Amino acid sequence: MILIFFIFGCSSFSSKIKLIDSSASLAFFEVEEEEWRKIFPTEISKLNINSKNLAELPRVLKSIQYKRGVLAYEDWDVLIPESYLPEIQKFAEKIVTNKEPKVYLCIFKLDDILSPNVKILKTSFYILSTEDGLVLLFHEINTNISFQTQYSFEDWVIFHPSLIKPIYRPELWLRDKQQMSLYKDKVAVKNAIYGNVVVYQIPELIPNPPLYRYPKEEEIIAPVEQWKSVPEKLKALEEMRKNKLITDEEYNSKKTELLKEF
Repeated sequence: MILIFFIFGCSSFSSKIKLIDSSASLAFFEVEEEEWRKIFPTEISKLNINSKNLAELPRVLKSIQYKRGVLAYEDWDVLIPESYLPEIQKFAEKIVTNKEPKVYLCIFKLDDILSPNVKILKTSFYILSTEDGLVLLFHEINTNISFQTQYSFEDWVIFHPSLIKPIYRPELWLRDKQQMSLYKDKVAVKNAIYGNVVVYQIPELIPNPPLYRYPKEEEIIAPVEQWKSVPEKLKALEEMRKNKLITDEEYNSKKTELLKEF
């Protein structure tokens, strides 16, 4: 029997997801279109979905590493255990033939070595496939969760949806430097890099140059403020002439160029 979960997140919206496959450590859900289009970044929410590239999911996941340590920047490990990949492969092969494309949610857990019945590391991410490639949007990445008593399946698959926002910490690192990148919002001036969203082979979403990890502070170049309008440029030009920073001849020449932009 297919189970239906109605799981409420924040007060602004609720999420309806349908469990379609599961095991002891993995669970896969279908996500309704009206829900995922609300919470994904604007550019991604407008994509046309297609099941074509879902078969690439195991290979993409295999290339993703996560940051283990808080202090050591280069302390990385595989995000998806090798033993989980065959099951993910079976799931991908099954859904790739679906006539109606869907966005999926995957949740998996890793038991704590010392307290395997009451503590887990939980990861959840959305899977969106298009004609060109895939987008993986991580909601949780190895989140520590403790239970007062021995947990059940219903306990660890509880999911509270929220808007996918940029993660500024260097959470993920991509080993495939040919076809993958972290997502970067082309419109946003600040906080444009999503360290929790991975793009595979979708040209319009891959920044130039591609991002294989969230950059260190010293690597981030502050964006140069762009002029918003020709009148602002003319005003600045007039100030430069008044302060004798440019000659009248230079002023007139530049003014003529700016007026041509109208």
